[in-house]
Amino acid sequence: MYELIESFQKSDDYYFIDFIPYETNDVSFLDLEEYFESTYLHTFADKISRIALKMIYFLHCEIYLTEAPIPVELEHEISFDVNIRNSSPDKLAYIINKIVSMDFSSAQIIFTEPQFLISIDGGFSVSIYKPTDQVLQILKKLVSQEGLFLKYRKPPDVKLIM
Repeated sequence: MYELIESFQKSDDYYFIDFIPYETNDVSFLDLEEYFESTYLHTFADKISRIALKMIYFLHCEIYLTEAPIPVELEHEISFDVNIRNSSPDKLAYIINKIVSMDFSSAQIIFTEPQFLISIDGGFSVSIYKPTDQVLQILKKLVSQEGLFLKYRKPPDVKLIM
């Protein structure tokens, strides 16, 4: 399972979900990012949870959490390195929300038909590897519905998809 995840993540080109519709190299942008992280990260986490749940319940997948490097106290008990797909929607949303907002682990959602990966890490880091055109159409709608932006990264460029 981790070999498959790593093979997806080796790709230099991937899609990602962002809270702004542009890219910038302006150093002062870090002030805005820090402000958003302290003020809006929980809102972003809620939005990512909703997008992920809609994809999880639409297409067959397996969900794995990477081992947390630091112990974290959570309301729900969680398991690492095992498929947690059969957990309740409430528990999955809670876990995804906490990963984004607390940055203690990552959720690797491996979709099997079609095969692609959504990688949810802490903070504003949500990456999608090798989605089909059909999956991209669905993701565009879900991301737009949440007021976020889907971008494509193929070094050295980043392109806004919607």
